[in-house]
Amino acid sequence: MAYTYTAARTEAPDWTRIDRAELAHQKWLTPCGIAAWAQVCHDGERLFVRMEAKETDIRATLTGPLDQVCNDSCLEFFFAPLPGDARYFNFEWNRLGNVYVGFGAARKTRVRQIVKDVQALFAPRCEDIPGGWAVTFSIPKSFIRMYMPDFDLAGESACNFYKCGDMTKTPHYLAWSPLTSDTPDYHRRQDFGTLIFA
Repeated sequence: MAYTYTAARTEAPDWTRIDRAELAHQKWLTPCGIAAWAQVCHDGERLFVRMEAKETDIRATLTGPLDQVCNDSCLEFFFAPLPGDARYFNFEWNRLGNVYVGFGAARKTRVRQIVKDVQALFAPRCEDIPGGWAVTFSIPKSFIRMYMPDFDLAGESACNFYKCGDMTKTPHYLAWSPLTSDTPDYHRRQDFGTLIFA
């Protein structure tokens, strides 16, 4: 089954009116009691992303620019902007607003992107919600075009949404589009679903 999510065009995100992509697929570990979902929209110039997690034992310790935030309670958006292009971005956030951004195709050729001013570029906001936490951020079209000049917020792209926490009290792996690997691996372009820009 192909997973598809439509990112509506809007002047300003109203998250109460935007469809959720439920991260309902758990693999490799037994059900963990953690739930998560994602929402996406755009205004023609920026892609807006909100992700929420119902999680009581939140691990939030990592603050360094090179830290592996997937060891904390982490919400992740993997985004392949251009059809037919194997390269993709991974945006991984912990509750403290620390982000890991990667870009490339195969795992061995991917490059960590060091962002000088995360707040100015992605405008992240992390917050507590009842029973968990959330992160909201935006990705400028101009940022993506530095890597892929032909990209526009139109047509189709590919993506997946993930929730993980390798070193949390209850390690877990959740995904929107189902994963097919035998061991934990989010870096599988073939497991991404379709993102449609309305």
